[in-house]
Amino acid sequence: MTKWLASVQSVDEAKSLINVLPDILDMKDPSRGALGELDVSVVSEIVSLINGKCLTSATVGDLEMDVTVLGPAIEDMASSGVDYVKIGLFPDENIRQCLSDIAAVIKPLETPVIAVLFADRPLGLEVQTLLAESGFRGVMVDTAIKNGKHLLDHMTLDKLSTFVNAAKQQNLLSGLAGALRQEDISVLSSLDADYLGFRSALCEQRERNGGLDLQRIKAVKASLDGYQK
Repeated sequence: MTKWLASVQSVDEAKSLINVLPDILDMKDPSRGALGELDVSVVSEIVSLINGKCLTSATVGDLEMDVTVLGPAIEDMASSGVDYVKIGLFPDENIRQCLSDIAAVIKPLETPVIAVLFADRPLGLEVQTLLAESGFRGVMVDTAIKNGKHLLDHMTLDKLSTFVNAAKQQNLLSGLAGALRQEDISVLSSLDADYLGFRSALCEQRERNGGLDLQRIKAVKASLDGYQK
């Protein structure tokens, strides 16, 4: 059964969702990149506010593929009490070595770590097996360049189905995001990913940097509830 993730960029936005919480409340700063990070203190405040009413996740920023950079960022964000830490994987000649090295950080960590791949910046290799070996608990696909194009502009349903199935084979949680629209729910729900992730679809005028629109949030939630029955 596919659940949903909604991203917020502030404590005030988190407060506005208290009565319509998603399955995962995600925290990031859209003005700082695809996976722009919020300060750990802000994430901690939101985690305390939510108080277990739903799961929470937070990103560590758009960082280079170097364990000496990623490792401390992961550990720092995990200290916030968030349920999942998300890191982006970008094309890099050292990506295999980075994923090998990062196991020493992820495996001892109590907080599960989720890898985020980018449909418009593909790595050029299938990484699900490497992720499982390194201790990741899940993998999402998103878009790195926020230019109005949607996930389905970059990947076909067949490719997305392959992605979800490869994650399942490695016992990884799977998620689909990338400027998803309410109308995408009917198409993507059939792929049986664990989560669909939303930001722009929940915002005024579908602008990811804009404020949340409660009516849009309720409409997305209603659509997802319809496909969970």
